[in-house]
Amino acid sequence: MIGTPAPRLKLNGLTKSFGGVHALSRADLAVMPGEIHGLLGKNGSGKSTLIKILSGFHKPDEGSLEIDGKPISLPIPLGGSEKIGLSFVHQNLGLLAEATVLENLIAGDHERVNSWFIDWNAEAKRAKLLFDRTHLSLDPWAIVGDLSPVKRAQLAIVRAVDRISSHNEHASPGLLVLDEPTPFLPMEDVRELFAMMRRLKDAGVSIIFVSHDIDEVLAITDRATVLRDGHVIDSFDTAQTDRAHIVEAIVGRAVAQERLVGDTPPAKGAGAEVTGLSGKTVSALSIDVAPGEILGLTGLIGSGYDEVLYLLAGALHARSGRLKMGENTHELAGMTPAAAIAAGIVFIPADRQKLGLALDLSLTENAMLPMAARGDDCLFLRHGAREATTAALMRQFGVKAEAPRQAASELSGGNQQKLLLGKWLQLSPSLILLDEPTQGIDVGARREIYERLLATCAQGAAVICATSEFEQLEMIAHRVLVFERGRVKAELIGSQVTKSAIEAACYGESRVHAPA
Repeated sequence: MIGTPAPRLKLNGLTKSFGGVHALSRADLAVMPGEIHGLLGKNGSGKSTLIKILSGFHKPDEGSLEIDGKPISLPIPLGGSEKIGLSFVHQNLGLLAEATVLENLIAGDHERVNSWFIDWNAEAKRAKLLFDRTHLSLDPWAIVGDLSPVKRAQLAIVRAVDRISSHNEHASPGLLVLDEPTPFLPMEDVRELFAMMRRLKDAGVSIIFVSHDIDEVLAITDRATVLRDGHVIDSFDTAQTDRAHIVEAIVGRAVAQERLVGDTPPAKGAGAEVTGLSGKTVSALSIDVAPGEILGLTGLIGSGYDEVLYLLAGALHARSGRLKMGENTHELAGMTPAAAIAAGIVFIPADRQKLGLALDLSLTENAMLPMAARGDDCLFLRHGAREATTAALMRQFGVKAEAPRQAASELSGGNQQKLLLGKWLQLSPSLILLDEPTQGIDVGARREIYERLLATCAQGAAVICATSEFEQLEMIAHRVLVFERGRVKAELIGSQVTKSAIEAACYGESRVHAPA
């Protein structure tokens, strides 16, 4: 009789403190061979500390590690994880955009590749065989910066798996840690990435999938573990667990998913009126949003709903269109980001790390950039006053950081997003454009952001929110416009705004394109 196999990875009593504060406290984790295991928790729950211990970046205070039943000495030497069968793909992927796929694939693989002489043709042949085995259509000579986001993520994953097979001294398929790989991927790309993960699972690879997205964890994992304040709160089979149980484990209490806005949209008034807007996908679009209203835009990938925000903000060139705000009318074909800001429009993009914040700059420098764009205080830099203003902004928006001089790169995703909101909302805009405002953010931080948006709406601002998260729209949108092929396919108002109704509108047959 064949016994139960040893866990691919087993952690017992993992503990790590920083300045007397426990980032991890007696944490246990077991991942079986060929298992996809979710790791959930709020920002600051201990997920990153656990991963950094596994990668050799941190030395634990206590705890033990076994790989395939064999004890592994801690700390793991920095750079030694692959030898014990562990490899990591972080959210930034660690790829060089200017280099080729092949160059990225072999970069740093010093043990296998002779740095003095590289047989590029042989390496390209090896890469094609590797891609064929993993069902990927990647050209070894393509420039990584030209690849789609999901192709870049797939390249990072196949590179990590290849390093395990090349260097693992334990002769097993190994364990792959995917640290938030999906926040900036559209829904269709996430499905493609999940298909790749399932193929790796079928090949015996174990995967730790770190995510804030509970629905994704429920969809792709076999089991999951929740961390809170450094403690393991629960481990469970995801097929036998509902969303409400996971949310309660993450935040420590039940979080209601009720609508946060009334079923009656604000009365029409002098908010924003768009007529004849056309771009790459959007065609002859006319929409309006009232002061105090949150208008949701959604649809399937490629439907054009997310393009609307970029056209209104001047981030993409509009072929035609007009925007009326109060007594002022703006020709959208000539709109620029500077003109949008001057008109009282602010735009918060989905990719906060690349498009929203300057990560190498301090919190103060990031917070003050909109003021400089508007021309405020451009001749004299009063550093003390700027830091005081930033500190007040951090308190107002709940940004948790050591000091205003701290680099934005050191903040968690949720705190970066709250900083980004505060950075632009301090301008008291009339129209707020949001693209996926809570992407990659934990459940608790999402609630804070929703409440801040509602408070801003109560002061008379109009909000247009483009998102693929239907539950989010159910909670915060007064109205929802569902797009298809660049046009509005359906409008849901008030009590009609439910997740199921949005799904039905997205996937149901369009009246416009229905057969006669």
